[in-house]
Amino acid sequence: MNKSLVFSTVGRLMLVVPVLFVPCLIVSLLYADGHALVFLAGICISLAVALPVALLVKPESKQMYTRDGMAIAGLSWILMSVLGALPLVISGICNYIDAFFEIASGFTTTGATIMRDIASLPPSMSFLRCFTHWLGGMGVLVLTTAILPSPNGAGASLAKAESSGPSFSKLLPKVGDNSKLLYLIYTALTLLLVIALKICGMNLFESILHALSTAGTGGFSNQAQSILDYHSTAIDLVISVFMLLFGINFALYFRLLAKEYKTAFKNEEFYLYVGLSAVSVLIIALNIRNLVGGFFPALEHSLFQVGAIISTTGFASADFNTWPNLSKIIILLLMLFGSCAGSTAGGLKLIRVLLLFKLAKREIGKSFAPRKVKVIKLDAKSVPEDLLNRIAVYFFIYIAVIILGVLTLAVSGCTVGESISGAVSCVSNIGPAFERLGPMENYAWLPPVTKIILSLLMIAGRLEIYPLLILFFPSAWRKS
Repeated sequence: MNKSLVFSTVGRLMLVVPVLFVPCLIVSLLYADGHALVFLAGICISLAVALPVALLVKPESKQMYTRDGMAIAGLSWILMSVLGALPLVISGICNYIDAFFEIASGFTTTGATIMRDIASLPPSMSFLRCFTHWLGGMGVLVLTTAILPSPNGAGASLAKAESSGPSFSKLLPKVGDNSKLLYLIYTALTLLLVIALKICGMNLFESILHALSTAGTGGFSNQAQSILDYHSTAIDLVISVFMLLFGINFALYFRLLAKEYKTAFKNEEFYLYVGLSAVSVLIIALNIRNLVGGFFPALEHSLFQVGAIISTTGFASADFNTWPNLSKIIILLLMLFGSCAGSTAGGLKLIRVLLLFKLAKREIGKSFAPRKVKVIKLDAKSVPEDLLNRIAVYFFIYIAVIILGVLTLAVSGCTVGESISGAVSCVSNIGPAFERLGPMENYAWLPPVTKIILSLLMIAGRLEIYPLLILFFPSAWRKS
């Protein structure tokens, strides 16, 4: 590994943190909430940490390889959470471990919180939480490759390390142009949502906060009971639609803009996403109709919560803790599956679920027809065997990481339901789980060590495990 390149790049990426604090500072000044000096201190401290590393560490070589990119991604996301926690600590809102958990949850778009009184947070702190969602949704490294020049394949290595899904697909020849295009689509959809929420009755500031959270599929809100506090069918429907939109592979939006309609609508993962969402909405609506006063109110709650869970946004328009077991099992499965690859959502990704199903079907067929050769296809194209093997291995590692989370929560005094749902929720970047970790509860009561482990699991889930895992392998740090 090219250590000097890794650390110098990490130093430059850490400069994102003081940039993150600037709009928060502006919000603090606009609302005169008394936290301007807190963000100024955060800017100064993060610059004091990042600048020396960025300027003084000189790479021996500028050639970046895959494992360099993975190490940069893993270190960057941990250190961004460490520095990003500064305002919450300096302001006295919470201790450092709680602040690290909150900001890691923000950057990874998980939305799990330790905040007990969210509604009383100063506007600048509410903006900080939601803005971390927006930056983390599309990816900080993707943003960096859009802004900074990336010679010698560095941009591709960084984008690949942070991308969601089994493979990284370039829409345009240059990685920088690719990143700019993604952020242009991302920003346009976010602005459209701000306008829609304003029309539905939210004030401008709340519209911006919830648009940032929805776009990043994070789920932080400035309301104690999330979207439930608005009691608005219009707001519920608008956010439901946009949560589902942000769970779609952004490459499909590019294909539509490029008028490549045939390619755009020849996507098996998209149809699985739509079909799974629709079936889940219908089953849950039928299952809870007697609890909420009829089928149509049940349909509204079901649509919102399915959209919130499958897109891994984690907003709440109802307390699904009180729903029947069938609905909760469906929600747990949607937590595990997640949305489409190439979206801002978390989870295993439906493209992997689809290919694992096809792989299992082929292996079952081989048991009674061993000589028959069957090539697995996706979107009418053959899938390489090495990619299928990588997906199978990734699925095993993903479940193993969830089991680590289950054991951590169990040792911390959680019930079986809390341990399983909490681990799946953190690794899949959902946020709310069941029982004491439910949508109307929080993670504040967990022990400090558990919060640290869950924070790392959230980062692992957001980066698809390998970039964080590589940091703990001594062999990966040896010189190439």
